[in-house]
Amino acid sequence: MTIDNFGCVGNTIRLRSGKYLDLRSPQPDQFTFFDIAGALSKICRFGGQCERFYSVAEHSYHCAIQAIRDGLTTRESQCVLMHDAAEAFIGDIVKPLKIMLPDYAHVETMMEDCILNKYELDCDPNLIREIDQAMLIAERKSMFSRDSEKWYGEDSVRTLSVEFKHWYPAEAERMFVVRAIDLGMRVGDSAIASIIDTKKYGAE
Repeated sequence: MTIDNFGCVGNTIRLRSGKYLDLRSPQPDQFTFFDIAGALSKICRFGGQCERFYSVAEHSYHCAIQAIRDGLTTRESQCVLMHDAAEAFIGDIVKPLKIMLPDYAHVETMMEDCILNKYELDCDPNLIREIDQAMLIAERKSMFSRDSEKWYGEDSVRTLSVEFKHWYPAEAERMFVVRAIDLGMRVGDSAIASIIDTKKYGAE
């Protein structure tokens, strides 16, 4: 044992479902949709630097709503909903730091591929990127005070009209799960029933 690996179990992390996910070699049977939804609902966008809590789960929800408004297919909308799912296991690292950590991209790609495989998704990154980038700038305008800095690419995206809710984690988790169910995803977790009431939290 060294100071560096204190508290570790190899390359794994322990998930809320009780499973252990191997970050070096992730496998579809090592995690559940419940693990993804719960983690994303507790991770704050922008490294927590926005003025109010705003989760990755809510961001993903609004992106999926936009995909539907844009006329994307159900399968494409599923991809948009799940585009940040890997962050449930490796965190939402702020973009400048992510660029500085080339090894992170490799781990992220492995995790994304594993999730896509588990939920049988075949995603076009260009469709996701267009919505994700436009949503980022909409969030910037809504969640940060105005300043003189120009964010790279912000003038190249369309303007979205979004009513951000700033849901607390429990609500963000429910809404993320509802959106997945409405899009026909097989969430497949018995634990889902304990966190969701589809009649109360149905699709908008």
